[in-house]
Amino acid sequence: MKAQQDQKVEQPTVSRSVSGRDVEKTAPLRCACYAALSELTASPHEIDPCPALREKIGVISQLEYAQALEELISVFVERDLDELKREYSGLFEVGSDGPPVPIREDLQTGQHGGTREQLVRFYNYFNYSLDEKFAWAPDHLSVQLEFMHFLCFREASADEDALSYQLAQADFSQRHLLKWVPKLTASVAATMPESLYSSVVRLLDEFLRRDFEWQKSTISAGDEADG
Repeated sequence: MKAQQDQKVEQPTVSRSVSGRDVEKTAPLRCACYAALSELTASPHEIDPCPALREKIGVISQLEYAQALEELISVFVERDLDELKREYSGLFEVGSDGPPVPIREDLQTGQHGGTREQLVRFYNYFNYSLDEKFAWAPDHLSVQLEFMHFLCFREASADEDALSYQLAQADFSQRHLLKWVPKLTASVAATMPESLYSSVVRLLDEFLRRDFEWQKSTISAGDEADG
């Protein structure tokens, strides 16, 4: 992981509750899915994602709405690394006026201000410390997905109350990922529709929506489902 994990996390006071989750099953599977999505959207110039992705084949398909993700991984890991580098650079890194398609939230949403600070506050609250190598881009899609992986990992490994990690997953998805990934998906489809990364972000968009719906179905505030 790009983050160093601190075992102590302050538990916030909340009125919402979570029920109906088989945490021992769903948290590890969702953790693996978000790790895979982070690896798929990370720069292949920084690290070869394929070895870690291969390890997840046969695992994440146990989550009903992640079967398409495993199918995509099976295709992705057969691509030549140099080809992945060219496609990734052509979409997300190369350009005289910046990348054709920014893969960072702050750039994708028009740099309205405060986005990076909001993300850092989220990370700091849950003691998610970015490695120095990645600290320059807390709004990068791969980093945000790894933060979701981190929260799912904490949910799975919590000795007692996992509630704060569960609620943080829903809040982070709603406030960040679900707000800008659809725009990213549309931009990639318009710029390079035949790219493998177009399939990656399209599937990511679908996974995020389905996972958030599942999360909402387990979260309640009083007698009403939290929205």
